[in-house]
Amino acid sequence: MAQSEKRFQLLLKEEELVLLKKEAEKRGVSASELLRLSLKNELSGKSSYSKVKALHKLANDFADD
Repeated sequence: MAQSEKRFQLLLKEEELVLLKKEAEKRGVSASELLRLSLKNELSGKSSYSKVKALHKLANDFADD
């Protein structure tokens, strides 16, 4: 069963928005996706971005061999 998405409004200070956009660009994801990942990580205590980054590194290392 597909989960429905709900709209949520969040007010950020200008400097928070700038940091969010820079980090999202650095990671190659949208600002919205970064917020969703950050929320999940904060609430679950897991860092899926770190896991994905490690998997990409392993894949690249394997491809270089």
